[in-house]
Amino acid sequence: MQCADRKIELKGACYKEDGYPGLSCTSLRFIISDKASGRELGGQAFKPAPIEMGDSYPIVAEKVGEVTCVETEAKEKFIVATVNNGGNCSRCEWHELYSWDGSRLGSSLDAKKNPAIDATLKATESKKAKIIGQGGLNSVRKEPVQDGH
Repeated sequence: MQCADRKIELKGACYKEDGYPGLSCTSLRFIISDKASGRELGGQAFKPAPIEMGDSYPIVAEKVGEVTCVETEAKEKFIVATVNNGGNCSRCEWHELYSWDGSRLGSSLDAKKNPAIDATLKATESKKAKIIGQGGLNSVRKEPVQDGH
């Protein structure tokens, strides 16, 4: 996915389940790169949960959904990724916030404890903010490397 001068992609070692690649990944990286140079700027690596009895392999619980690149009213650019863990609870879906240089700033799960994160997330959701790029998981390049169990 392209957002102005940023390239955003999701790479992982994933099994293909029920015809859908990326449902079960043993590693997953959300990567923000400079579009012109291709240099990786930052992002986040999601680690698999510890393997439990009955599991065939350890899987990453987090799934990255929609990614939005936003320019706030103050002309600051941010990348916001919607992440979920497949559950149905108040803390099962959240937003990860990244600076334009690729640094992870925090998440909506941290917002109550960190007023700066809360304020920044609100600024990205403001009606005065400008969306400069947006896409779902299917438009973020993934690289499944395994096709079965």
